[in-house]
Amino acid sequence: MFTPIRRSLFTLVLLGASAVAAPSRAAPVPDVQVSETGYHVVINLPQTRLFLYRDGKLDTIYPVAVGKTLTQTPAGEYWVTGIYHNPAWHVPKSIQAEMKKNGRTVQTVVPAGPNNPLGKVFVRFGEPRLGLGIHGTNAPSSVPGFRSHGCVRMRNDDVLTLARTVSTDVPVSVINQSVIMNTDARGDLWLTSYPDIYKTATTGPAEVTAAAEKWGSEHNRKVDGRLVKAVLGKRTGQPVCVTCSGSRPEVAQAGLAPVHWLSGSAQTDPSPLF
Repeated sequence: MFTPIRRSLFTLVLLGASAVAAPSRAAPVPDVQVSETGYHVVINLPQTRLFLYRDGKLDTIYPVAVGKTLTQTPAGEYWVTGIYHNPAWHVPKSIQAEMKKNGRTVQTVVPAGPNNPLGKVFVRFGEPRLGLGIHGTNAPSSVPGFRSHGCVRMRNDDVLTLARTVSTDVPVSVINQSVIMNTDARGDLWLTSYPDIYKTATTGPAEVTAAAEKWGSEHNRKVDGRLVKAVLGKRTGQPVCVTCSGSRPEVAQAGLAPVHWLSGSAQTDPSPLF
C-alpha cells in the first residue's frame, strides 16, 4: 500500500451530497479526508458505497459490491492506474481452481461481451500486480453487496459514468468505517451502524459512545445513550437521530453531513448540502 497524496494536500470534507445517485440525498457520509482539488474516489466497505468527490465536495454516491469475507477488498490508499473499455477477463488461477472445485467449465479468458463479469469497463487502481479495479458486471442484481473476489463491482451505467469522469492518477481511498456519525441541518446528531462483515472494526461501543457524548457536550445537545447502544447493537445500516426530541425528522429530509470524530476532532459541517 502507498499513500498517493501527502496529508498536507488533504482537507477534511465538510459538505454533504450535492448530487446522489444512490441511495438517497441523505445518505450517511463517512469521516474521510479527500483532495481539495480534482476528483477523489472513496469506497466505504461496510456501507457498500462509492463516494465521488470533486474539489473537496461530495458529488455523487454509487452502490457497489465489494469483496466477500474470504476475498476481502483491501483497505488502503491507491491511485487510478488505468481505464480499459470492453476488457477481456483473464481469469486468475485462484478463480480457475474455484471453477474446477465447483464443477464448472474452467475458463482462462472471457472475451468482452454480455457474459463478461467485468462488464463494459475496468478502472484499475493500485499497482497492476494487485489485480484491483472498479468494474461493471453481468449480474447487476449483485450490486450492492459482498460478492466479489476483491474488486469493486458497479452497475454498468454507473461505472461507465465514473470512467468518463475520472482519469489516471485520481486518488482512490478504500476505507472500513462501520459506524458513521452525521449532523443534520437542525444541528442534531445521527448515528448509523453497519454490520462488521470483515470483523476488522477498530472502534468499539465504548469509543463510539464517548465520541457521541463529547460531541453532545460541545454542542449543547442531549445524546440518548440507550438509543446509541441500540443502534450499535442492531447494526441495521439505517441512520437514527440520537439527539432529536419530540418528532424525529425523516432521514430523506435531514441533509446529513459528516462529524469528524475519527480524524481527531468532533467538529461538524456548518453548512450541509441538500
